[in-house]
Amino acid sequence: SPSGSSAGRGPPGKSPPQPCTPSTPMSKKGVETIPKEFRCAATGKALYCPVITTEGVAYSFAALFEMFMTAQGLPICKATQEPIRFFPGVCLPLHYFMMSEFRTSMRGRKQQDEADMFEKFGMPMPGLPEAPEDDTDEGWLEAFQCVVSDELAYEPCALSSGTVVSAYCVPEAGFKKDPDRLVACALHQQAPKKSPALEAMIKAKFPKEYGQRANDLAKQGIQATGKFATGTYKQFDQDEYIHWGLGCDGCGIWPIVGKAWYDADCPDKAGFHLCDPCYTFGYHRRVITGKFNQNHMPKNAMKEMEQNDFI
Repeated sequence: SPSGSSAGRGPPGKSPPQPCTPSTPMSKKGVETIPKEFRCAATGKALYCPVITTEGVAYSFAALFEMFMTAQGLPICKATQEPIRFFPGVCLPLHYFMMSEFRTSMRGRKQQDEADMFEKFGMPMPGLPEAPEDDTDEGWLEAFQCVVSDELAYEPCALSSGTVVSAYCVPEAGFKKDPDRLVACALHQQAPKKSPALEAMIKAKFPKEYGQRANDLAKQGIQATGKFATGTYKQFDQDEYIHWGLGCDGCGIWPIVGKAWYDADCPDKAGFHLCDPCYTFGYHRRVITGKFNQNHMPKNAMKEMEQNDFI
């Protein structure tokens, strides 16, 4: 049950963006047509509360949660047939885009997923805003920025926190810690792949700016393809203890491997749990609303989980 968000701050002195905001495609009957990039890999339905795996595959939150809850071991990606190691936080820029572009579909999807989560698992969906704080063109451009470069994300990838980075900004050894200082969870050397959903989103909203980013990177001699954006992460020792069924509220690793910590004062059913690297980074030393709307306060007591216990 992880959580996370991303937001960048744009450099000053830039000319205003020239957006190309597409009108929502409609079929002849007036029903919204959802492009394939914006459909859940598990259900084929429009993405609601979208989460993006390390391999760049987009799922709806409820669909991927069900995959984790019902898997024997790690869930297997519907698109790549590879194990999914992290349950990501909602990617807010893509969530905002879906809510803005496909409003009719999102109303129905919201009702359906909220009902499914409660009926199947007794859990709420994340409580999220539906648009950026700044709903102007400049605000949308800022929401689509890479948090490493503070520029419009190019060949965008998503970390398990939901943070968006450009493929060329992925370091050779992957990310040890989230580059967004407001998130700053552990990332276990994630080197995420480009997400087709995120790229389609930015191209739809800002096609000219996206094309210009390619030109700018070429002029700077930067290899934009992101040779380290391979979809990999740290490989864990097989003899480390595995907390089956327990996900980290920081980075989203599920199940937690090795030491695990829990909030002894959390009153919510989901509880609040961290892997040891997130705990070491002090992720818990802030006010946090978890993925299932659970409340964590900085002064709450964090205790190490026993390795034969289950909280």
